[in-house]
Amino acid sequence: MQKTYALFDFDGTLIRGNSIILLCLYAYRKGYISKHDAAQTLWTAFLYGLHLCPAVRAKERSLSFLVGKTAAQVDVIAEDFCQTVLAPRLRPQGLEAIRTHRAAGHEVLLISASSAFYLHRMQARLGVNDMIATHLDVDETGLFAGRVCGENCRGLQKPLRLAEYLAAKGDRLDYDTSFAYGDSYSDLPMLRLCAHKVAVNPKARLWRALRKLEGATRVRWREP
Repeated sequence: MQKTYALFDFDGTLIRGNSIILLCLYAYRKGYISKHDAAQTLWTAFLYGLHLCPAVRAKERSLSFLVGKTAAQVDVIAEDFCQTVLAPRLRPQGLEAIRTHRAAGHEVLLISASSAFYLHRMQARLGVNDMIATHLDVDETGLFAGRVCGENCRGLQKPLRLAEYLAAKGDRLDYDTSFAYGDSYSDLPMLRLCAHKVAVNPKARLWRALRKLEGATRVRWREP
C-alpha cells in the first residue's frame, strides 16, 4: 500500500548536538565513568570526526560503560538520560512539524544512527509512529555486551533499513508526497527518498549537495 511518510533524523535535527556524546557526559556526571574514561571518549569522538576511527568502533568505545549491565540497569540509565538531557533539548519547531504530519495522516518515522536502547524512550515524547535505530548486542545471559548488533544506521544504511521496514509492513513510500528531514551529509541518502527534502540547520556540505536537487528547502529551527 502506498503511503505518505515523514522521515526524521534525530541528532542535529530534532536536537542540537550528538546524543552519544551527551550520554557520555551524562554518564560522567552520574559517576558511571571516570574522568579518564570521559577524556578517552572525547578523544575517540575527535578521531571519528577526522575519519580516523570507524563509526561502529567509536560508538562501541563510547558506550563501553554499559558492558555487563542488566537490561533493568540500562533501562534506569536510559530513562533518566532521556528525561533530564534529551527531552529538554528537543527543538519546538521539530515537534510542531511532527504534529503537523501526524494531523495530516502521514506515517512519521524516526531514522537515526543513535542507539535504540535510549531512543525508543523518545518515541512517545516525539509523537512518531515508529523508529529505526542502531541496536546494541546482548549476550546469552541478558547482559549488555557492548557491541553494535548489525549495521550502524547511518548514511546508506538508512534507506536500506527503511526498505526492510516497509517490506515487512507491506507498504510503499509515496515519493511525490513524502518528506525527509536531516542536517548532515550522511542524511543525504535518506533525503533523496522523498520529493520534499528539508535541511534543518544544515551543515555546509549537505546544503551544497541539496540545493542542486528539486524539492530541497532549508529551515532554521531554534533551540528550546
